[in-house]
Amino acid sequence: MPFRSVKLLTRVVGTKQVCLFRDSYAPLTATGFSIFGLSNDSPKANTTFKTKQNLPYSLLCDPAQTLISAIGLKKAPKGTTRGVFVVNKEGKVLASEPGSPDGTHKVVQNLVAGGSDVTSADAEAAETAAEVADTAAKVDSNEA
Repeated sequence: MPFRSVKLLTRVVGTKQVCLFRDSYAPLTATGFSIFGLSNDSPKANTTFKTKQNLPYSLLCDPAQTLISAIGLKKAPKGTTRGVFVVNKEGKVLASEPGSPDGTHKVVQNLVAGGSDVTSADAEAAETAAEVADTAAKVDSNEA
């Protein structure tokens, strides 16, 4: 089942997880997935890590953990949880769940194989993430 413009956002916590997605980059992106890593690290730290691990995808920086929190991957007080968040081009959440490096990779493999449905928790997480993103955009533009 080919996807078009599917966004895969994986919370980058460790080397194993990013390398699993790095090593699967070609087959996943061939199905229409776009892959992004998400971290609360600084842009400099992410750039260094991306170069060291030879990652073909971008690492997004979220030092305030706004998006990380919105998609349910924040641990109190400042920690984060590994997970995967997949949204199609229409904004429909295809997956939103925490998990191990192997587990998050398996979620995406199942999506590529056509074996996953959206749950109500996924839809709720997507709605929350959209609200937080809208609020953050307003704050950034001084509209709030």
